[in-house]
Amino acid sequence: MDKDPSIPSLNATGIGARFVSQDAIESAKARRDEQWKAAYERIGMPPPPQQVEDTDGRSLAEKLAANKIKKQEEFEERSRLANQFRALEEDEVAFLDQIREKREAAERIRNQEDGVEVQNFKAAVAARASALNNPPTAPIPKPTAAPAAAPKSAVGPTRKKGPLKGVVVKKKAKSTSDPKLEETKADEDEPESKRRRISEA
Repeated sequence: MDKDPSIPSLNATGIGARFVSQDAIESAKARRDEQWKAAYERIGMPPPPQQVEDTDGRSLAEKLAANKIKKQEEFEERSRLANQFRALEEDEVAFLDQIREKREAAERIRNQEDGVEVQNFKAAVAARASALNNPPTAPIPKPTAAPAAAPKSAVGPTRKKGPLKGVVVKKKAKSTSDPKLEETKADEDEPESKRRRISEA
């Protein structure tokens, strides 16, 4: 088939120069594959398996339509979730504000009480520290002698004389022997703590 020189070639100039035919692509690919095979044969290695391009066989219009449908579904899902929530009404807002104010008031009162307790505690600690560091220097009052007052013993308060609690007094039978010997025998039989109590009374 001879080309007529009067008909200009579409591939040379103009619009045809911007397009590549499928035959040209396939022939270039076949040449490239042959060159790779020859290179691998020279080095003695088998060529790696070629990657197969995934072609879904859909046209560009079909792909764009599928993408548009997918985006529309995502938008509807988002709007459906957004429609589940509604804005608060005025009475609901007022109620929530009232609850918030009550909580804030209770928190303020609690903070004030805590502050007062902390101040009292600090004052008590400071007073105790100052009392330990600076003992009181108040003059010791001199005892005044009361008329006809009997001097008290420094041992402690005196108890009424009488039977002690928890002590049982046994009456001794009269015997002809020496009473002092029997008394010392009885004292030796009793524990030491009981002997002291009896001797103190």
